Amino acid sequence: MQFFTVAKTGDVPQGEGRAFEVGDRTIAVFNCDGVYSAIDDQCPHMGASLAAGYLENCTVTCAWHAWRFDVRDGTWCDNPRVSIDSYPTRVVGDEIQVGISEKVPTVRENATISFPSLSPAKNLSKKREKMSDTKPMHSEVTLGDFQKLIRDMYYEKDVARGVEGTFMWLMQEVGELATSLRERDRENQSEEFADVLAWLVTIANVCQIDLTEAVRKKYGAGCPGCGKLVCVCPNSEKP
Repeated sequence: MQFFTVAKTGDVPQGEGRAFEVGDRTIAVFNCDGVYSAIDDQCPHMGASLAAGYLENCTVTCAWHAWRFDVRDGTWCDNPRVSIDSYPTRVVGDEIQVGISEKVPTVRENATISFPSLSPAKNLSKKREKMSDTKPMHSEVTLGDFQKLIRDMYYEKDVARGVEGTFMWLMQEVGELATSLRERDRENQSEEFADVLAWLVTIANVCQIDLTEAVRKKYGAGCPGCGKLVCVCPNSEKP
């Protein structure tokens, strides 16, 4: 472990963060109630600077898409099993110093989170070896086909991310769809509808829900309210 001076104590105001280059790393240093903490500056979602985020109670919220991290240890607040790199800090005189280990990967090499492998997906690597033989979808595809395709592509990461983290992604895509609808961009709308559906089947995969069976069970015999194939429920119930 080697410590590097990154700033003076007055350079990082109380309740804020600042980004500093340390070798080939960009590290965010935060001042939380007079205690300095350091984590990777790049948000693993889309690379935004965490130092530019909003700091409250030792939690920084990314300014781009509101991903939250504990600045003391890099834990992702919405899925504590996942974290970004954190670094020990110390104050010598009026200098803030950050400790770097030779074993710590650089920010550029660790631009995205590496999720742990969980037991539900322990055989996924064998399945992925066969993915090269998978043919692309053609004009006709069932909901079950699509759910399986997303599962084969992403299941290991999705399970590691968990329900809460996956739900955040779904809500982000819903927001992007809303923007696309408001701007009346037909081409972009098509992409956003596909993204929303992809994240919907993703969270169903994480929850072990067969969407085809769920849809058949609830809507296969008609409207759940009136039981008719053409709904006759009062408009007050179905605005």
